[in-house]
Amino acid sequence: MSQTILVVEATKLRLISRFLQKQGYFVLQARDGLEAMDLMREFRVDIVLSDLRMPRMDGLALTRHILSRSPNTPVLVMTAYAAQDVKGLSELRVPVLNKPFMLDQLSSEIQTVLSSREISG
Repeated sequence: MSQTILVVEATKLRLISRFLQKQGYFVLQARDGLEAMDLMREFRVDIVLSDLRMPRMDGLALTRHILSRSPNTPVLVMTAYAAQDVKGLSELRVPVLNKPFMLDQLSSEIQTVLSSREISG
């Protein structure tokens, strides 16, 4: 059975989702944190890939929500504003992928996060 990735991203959602589907993942899509929370009530996800800056509910609030309710669900955050945003993320100890990135870099980061989950859990 393939692993499920919840992609939460407003602008490049289709591109990222198609790439991950071609990599063999089952992909759920949300355009913001509120949509993501709805999907997480319905589906079990193996990893959440979330942009940081989004409408309605940003990635920091979403990450806090996920970790408070499902602390074993790994989150990988994408941001183009790493210098400003890392402060809020560092306390949560989640990996950050700086934009822009190459798709193979994204794939590698996801594998690293999923592998560390298997080792620790």
